[in-house]
Amino acid sequence: METAIETPRGRQEKGLNPRAEILVYALAVLGISTGIVACFSFFHITDNWAANALMFVPGATAAAFLLRSRQGFRSIGWGFGKLRYWLWAIFLPVTVLAIVLPVSIRLGYAAMAPASAPISRIANHPWKILENIILYTAISLPFAFGEEFGWRGFAQGRLTREFGLIRGLLLLGLIWGFWHTPIYYETGEFPTHPIFGSFVMTPIDNILAVVPMAWFYLKSKNIWVPTLAHAFADVLWGFSDLLYPKSHEIQSWAILQGAQLVVSVVLLNDLRSDQQKESAVTETPGD
Repeated sequence: METAIETPRGRQEKGLNPRAEILVYALAVLGISTGIVACFSFFHITDNWAANALMFVPGATAAAFLLRSRQGFRSIGWGFGKLRYWLWAIFLPVTVLAIVLPVSIRLGYAAMAPASAPISRIANHPWKILENIILYTAISLPFAFGEEFGWRGFAQGRLTREFGLIRGLLLLGLIWGFWHTPIYYETGEFPTHPIFGSFVMTPIDNILAVVPMAWFYLKSKNIWVPTLAHAFADVLWGFSDLLYPKSHEIQSWAILQGAQLVVSVVLLNDLRSDQQKESAVTETPGD
């Protein structure tokens, strides 16, 4: 179960082999988060900020693993990267929403919030909506970083190295999805389908979301771009749900998954193309 890890200073440290490390990490994150969520009912915690704070668990656990094994944080990726990937982090969620929301409205699965809803105060003021999206995205960035440091910065590379790109991302999507399951179930994220939504819809959603997030991370070579994409997409869809509440939860979700599937196929092919190019360069004689 143990193998020697070469530290930056050249010392050999005993640590878990890669697959065992991934398993222990996943169990630790799921166990800690589920244990905390189980306390919500006991202590009558209903504040969404308490659930949001759980977003720090994947990153904090990853940091503990890296510190324990003395691997350091350099491999996470702290540079700025190319500007175009920062723009994609904004453009891609906006494009998906611009396609999915009109379809849901057209099919009668979502409709504008009634005038009595609190959100109606800014519904007719686009600049006010934009101002709020920017504000809440800024507030959400630390929380998104907590997840991205763990899922992308720590787990993704280990899973794809051990199991390959497709299987590694599939496993990451499953772990990521089932990590959300107890949180969403306890907080009532799916009011009309609490079991199906939390235990089936959520893992499928994360399996499809894991590819764009991997694409952002691998293309930009830094943790900041997926963090921005994560925070912005969460806030954007949150405002969308407030402005246009869903009347058909599963049907609206299915439309989103169809769009995410198309995006995931395109981006996964791009990542596989990059892998093939890298392999061709590596195998070229005389290099």
